[in-house]
Amino acid sequence: MKKELLLKILLVGLVILFINAGIVSAFNIDSINESKPMNNGNTFYVGGTGPNNYTIIQDAINDAENGDTVFVFDDSAPYYENLVIEKSITLIGEDRDTTIILGDESSDAVIVNISADDVSISGFTIQPNTGKPAGIIVNKNYTYPDYWNIEIIQNVTIFNNIIKTTDFAAIFGIRLNNGNIYGNVIENCDGSGIVLFISSNNSITNNVIADCLYRGIEISGLWNPYRIKNYINPVSENNIISHNTIQSNRWGIGLHSGPLNTKITDNNIIDSNGMFPLNDGIGIVIHQASKTQITRNNFIDNYQNAYFEAICIIRYPQFLQNSWDNNYWGEPKNKFVRINGNLCLIPFPRLPFVISFPNYDFNFNEIPWMAIDWHPATEPFLI
Repeated sequence: MKKELLLKILLVGLVILFINAGIVSAFNIDSINESKPMNNGNTFYVGGTGPNNYTIIQDAINDAENGDTVFVFDDSAPYYENLVIEKSITLIGEDRDTTIILGDESSDAVIVNISADDVSISGFTIQPNTGKPAGIIVNKNYTYPDYWNIEIIQNVTIFNNIIKTTDFAAIFGIRLNNGNIYGNVIENCDGSGIVLFISSNNSITNNVIADCLYRGIEISGLWNPYRIKNYINPVSENNIISHNTIQSNRWGIGLHSGPLNTKITDNNIIDSNGMFPLNDGIGIVIHQASKTQITRNNFIDNYQNAYFEAICIIRYPQFLQNSWDNNYWGEPKNKFVRINGNLCLIPFPRLPFVISFPNYDFNFNEIPWMAIDWHPATEPFLI
């Protein structure tokens, strides 16, 4: 009797054990399926001597999937291509000095066109072969002037590249959020170096931008004094410009049309002398931007170090909250430094509104105004 009872207990235990094992196995399988990454993390090689290596970068990009890497050897450079990146990949050149992409002025007039989230590109020299294309453009479904329906692109990283002799812009981002642009050398561009348009939460750091015909770095928004419903527009906000060397461009850094909460800190802004014979070079231009912090920058040998313009209307009354502090202004200063600008009291800056007095005309569009750096540095910062 005891033996029969013992056998029954053992049989029941075994049944329960197998059932539990099945449940655990099924749970583990489901867990693995749920946590399986959406990509296989393959690496595709371009150039070099490998048996399955590609000879064209775009072919490798086309075969890659989200999360893959395309590695480009320099021994087959230069690569005469215009690249389109529509998936989340990492594109790496072997050596930025010798892994060269030469692009043509194609239909979209850009050498590298990025239209996907989570893209990284590094290790290349990017420049035109024929015509005057732009360098790298980050945008998706952009149609002028339908700004309101432009899709946001997230988490694009552009670093350790050389971009030169491009037209319009070396790097241009439209609705780029959470981007990281660092460690690039940009030079001799017929347009601007880095331009971000209605883009937020981006970091532009440790770049060298030199000899561009327009701005070294520009961040722009959609705010316009003629547009009543500015509040419906997306805003450029919370961008950082830091530890860059911006030299011998027409203008160094420009904020235009409503950027908010921009931090401009620890930059070398040198030799902004403009186009001869105008000599209109300015180190930093703040135009209709709010809550900007300009701190610990070196202004050296610029025709004019800084200028601002503000329009006093409802949307952006915070222009007075733009702050200048602890900058080096080209020579030791033992007292405050005045930054000259203009204040417009009416929202029509291009229309004349003048009241004439004897020997003086008062123009509401060009009221001299000033900002103050109360704690200027006595020597340049080591940046």
